Amino acid sequence: MGHPVLIRVLSAMVGLPLLLAAVWLGSFWFSALVAAAAAVASVELALMARRWGHRIPIPLVSVPAVALVAMAFALSRPSVPPPAITFVLAVLSVMLLAWLVADKGRQMAVGRPITALAIILYAGGFLFHAPLLRAVDHGREWVVFLLLVTFAADTAAYFVGKSIGKTPLVPSISPSKTREGAVGGLIGAAVASLAANYVLGLNALAWEALILGVLIGIVGQLGDLAESRIKRLAGVKDSGVIIPGHGGLLDRLDSIVLNMVVVYYFVTWEILQNGLLY
Repeated sequence: MGHPVLIRVLSAMVGLPLLLAAVWLGSFWFSALVAAAAAVASVELALMARRWGHRIPIPLVSVPAVALVAMAFALSRPSVPPPAITFVLAVLSVMLLAWLVADKGRQMAVGRPITALAIILYAGGFLFHAPLLRAVDHGREWVVFLLLVTFAADTAAYFVGKSIGKTPLVPSISPSKTREGAVGGLIGAAVASLAANYVLGLNALAWEALILGVLIGIVGQLGDLAESRIKRLAGVKDSGVIIPGHGGLLDRLDSIVLNMVVVYYFVTWEILQNGLLY
């Protein structure tokens, strides 16, 4: 029972059904789970930031992160806000994540407050899109689609990398990841996207589902590398210990949080194209 792979499998067998149940029960329960995830993620990030000298009070980042998710839930009732309103938040979240990963200016006088804002937007800004995605037409199915394709990409990358991976992808950030595994992840995401689109009855065109799958595969791996870089800067192996066999919550969310934005804007574009939103 102590075998790491077995522990990982058992954790997934418990966690995945709970996650899918929250998605299926309704937007309130799903948003509540996302808000809790934002709180935990912000705590993990704040604790890592302390290891490079930025002692940020945890409530200073966890409360705003949760508030962003709560705000998204409120905005999604009764209708989803125009994408332009959320786009600014998404762009700012990406910019501050890039600043965090680049390790530039951490010793600046404003380094600490920028880190605090980056944590808030990483934990809450990206997940802000989760309640919005759940609230659109067929939002339940789109969230399940996102989870299935992201997990398929991660799983394919892991097993392909373990079996035939030889060429390091970015050894300075994550020595265990390989180019072969990355390609396997992209293929896994593309195949899973086509299959999930059909099984869930989402009716996206095949070429759209294929492109979306590839985007999920690329962005998910970028999210994984970004979190690995943050952990390396903090000098830790895992972001936390909350999930047995997996580490911290961010170790599971790193691919999902960025892909949440990708899928949300794809779905919004689809809705706008078909004139169903306005």
